[in-house]
Amino acid sequence: MITEYKVIYSFDKETGQVCAEIPALNHLSDYGNNFKEAEKNITKAVELYLIHILEKNQDIPKESARKGTFIRLQLSPALAQ
Repeated sequence: MITEYKVIYSFDKETGQVCAEIPALNHLSDYGNNFKEAEKNITKAVELYLIHILEKNQDIPKESARKGTFIRLQLSPALAQ
């Protein structure tokens, strides 16, 4: 199962870090020392968030936005069931 979520990136001038936020997932956020690290960290955070939702037998939230930057995740078949 492939799912996509809009991600909003921002730069914190005080810390010099890049923040990544997923509005569709209760504004889940993570950060990194650069864009690549922030993208890697938010992807892992989304995976863990979705695993938690699936373990509670809840539906995976759908993305309603169609413009912007998106991350694309491939969920394992075992999780997608």
